[in-house]
Amino acid sequence: MRLTDEWHALSSGELPRILLDKLERFGFAHEDDAYFYTEDLLAGSFRLHVKVGKDGMVSTLLLDTEAEEPYVLHLVENAQGAFVGEVRAAYRAVLDRIGEACGEHGSFHSAYVDELLRYVKDTYGDEIEYPWKDTEAAVIRSHLSRKWYAVFMKVHPNKIGLGGSQPIRIMNLHGTAEQVTALVDGKQYFSGWHMNRKYWYTICLDGSIPMMEIQQRIDDSFVLSQPKKRR
Repeated sequence: MRLTDEWHALSSGELPRILLDKLERFGFAHEDDAYFYTEDLLAGSFRLHVKVGKDGMVSTLLLDTEAEEPYVLHLVENAQGAFVGEVRAAYRAVLDRIGEACGEHGSFHSAYVDELLRYVKDTYGDEIEYPWKDTEAAVIRSHLSRKWYAVFMKVHPNKIGLGGSQPIRIMNLHGTAEQVTALVDGKQYFSGWHMNRKYWYTICLDGSIPMMEIQQRIDDSFVLSQPKKRR
């Protein structure tokens, strides 16, 4: 690797905030003031270098091992074709693994989820918690009532009636019986997985529901988590 090659700095939306103390356990090497990780992609056709600075900034450098030159088409948004798509998917898969293992939100990282969690923190002052040893399940609870109003899980898609072979990230939200009946459609809204299905429903954390809409659902769930006023 030539140190003069230009690294691509990832934006804040491409990865969650990286926790430096988790990097070496993943496989990063600590050199000077940065952490470095290398992995071959597509049977060695490409070599991905990932650098994390002491400020948590993440940069990548993808090299074509045959040409011994940097490859950048995977970063060009309108670059099309099966091959560049394959390279982009392999590149993204490594970043996703780093985000899950070393990111602030573990299994529940993504730009979509990070925006959702920022909204909750800014609006209600609550943050995601991991009350169990299983880091693939988490909750947000009201600091006022200590009741949950969002439950995060990673499940097989058939658990909620979807096809697919890879686990998906879901969130359960609280609703009234009338609201749950009106929302659940088996497409975007599903019966609450592992919860009381009369009062909870499930959504996929894949960006299929617009952020403003999901924020309103969180607001409704938060209200239902608050202590009922005595008459």
